[in-house]
Amino acid sequence: MPDNLMPDKLVWSREVANVPLPPLVKGLPILGSGLELASDQIGFFVKQYHEFGAIFRVQALDRKFTVIAGTEANQFVNQVGTEFLSGRDFWQEFAKELGVKDLLVSLDGDRHQQQRRLLQSGYSRNAIVHKFLETIQLISDLTTDLRSPDLRSPFRLQVLPLFQKIVCEQLGMLLADCSPSDYCDDLVKFLNIALTVTVTQQSPAFLLWKPSYKRSRQRVLELARTVIAKHRHSQVKHEKPNLIDDLIADSQKVHPQLSEAELIAAAIGPYLAGIDTVANTCAFMLYALLKAPEVMAKVQQEVDLLFVNGIPNAEGLREMRALHGTAMETLRMYPVAFALQRYAIADFAFKGCRVNAGTHVIVATTVPHFLPQFFPNPDCFDIDRFHPPRNEHKQNGAFAPYGVGAHLCLGSGLAEVQIMLTMATLLHQFEFALESPNYKVQPVSNPVLSTGTKFYVHVQKRKF
Repeated sequence: MPDNLMPDKLVWSREVANVPLPPLVKGLPILGSGLELASDQIGFFVKQYHEFGAIFRVQALDRKFTVIAGTEANQFVNQVGTEFLSGRDFWQEFAKELGVKDLLVSLDGDRHQQQRRLLQSGYSRNAIVHKFLETIQLISDLTTDLRSPDLRSPFRLQVLPLFQKIVCEQLGMLLADCSPSDYCDDLVKFLNIALTVTVTQQSPAFLLWKPSYKRSRQRVLELARTVIAKHRHSQVKHEKPNLIDDLIADSQKVHPQLSEAELIAAAIGPYLAGIDTVANTCAFMLYALLKAPEVMAKVQQEVDLLFVNGIPNAEGLREMRALHGTAMETLRMYPVAFALQRYAIADFAFKGCRVNAGTHVIVATTVPHFLPQFFPNPDCFDIDRFHPPRNEHKQNGAFAPYGVGAHLCLGSGLAEVQIMLTMATLLHQFEFALESPNYKVQPVSNPVLSTGTKFYVHVQKRKF
């Protein structure tokens, strides 16, 4: 029986008596599976899924964890995940770096739902659909040097930092109405070090004590306080309130949801939201297009038509079949947030194996992206998967680039529009080329899936 059709009662149970532990993946002495995980985490999870099925145990150096994967794992988390799994312990140390006890991502239950409702409007796609002109103008302003008349030959461009700058400035404008300006490098450094030390534990703890990191952390908090002060003292009332407007309005209630420290942490959210996720997705999307010239031709033809009458609108963007398919296929093949880290808060059985309370659990949400029963020829970049009659992504639990369950990414709708509009604008204005046709990007997990900083392209202004 295909795993997406497995009845719920055969997938999980609260009864664990006489239920065995999951099979243990064989690894090297001492190192365990550490080397394989370090080189390709998604590939490792897919490989073990094919060998062991939807649940298995892994040891990597001194770390031990249980992995659940496949559509049945995603369905389990969607249906009853909050009863058995929590991410609070994983995020508490990161929260401390922002001066608070908890963040939205670490909360469960009613408080989590209350904060989601508070932030939902600010992170929705409506934040961008009415600001296409400003978003496009910002991209043009940040790429002025690339259109210089003196730039007669292609310019060598480091891809990821450009997208990080663009995305950070966009989110500052859209969600906070405040440019991060020269704070962008501090935001990138703070996020990377804080996450790899406190959440993924890929980096040593002493990095948190380095003066350069402390300076970046201080400047990030300074930016948040500046944003809050600007909104509190502003006499301008936005016709459509942004995220910071909603936070300030809540702070003025008799019983606000957030303390002042939590308000400061939440005000940083807009700048951190897409630095890793949206920026890396755009970088992977550019790479995928440059490796598939026939797809690039289709997308450029579409985006040129999109801009033929001036500034496009949301309806026109939605009709871009090739552009949308490329964005979705990028999210499938290069899922930036490819897994969830949790701890079991109660005993449960999953697919005939026992998971004890306290177990470190990784939900490998994007393993189905690479399973041929859901996405035929999964290693092939195919932009037609996501439109009728195929609609492969609509199979239950098969497509999860934004996570699953109660903590599904709050800004997924905004991110999708942002990715499409950013790429449409850049592809309309510039010609990009790989430094070598044989170049192959080496994705790294740092801490999300990333192209890394070694990905360069040649770029020049398009000639019409």
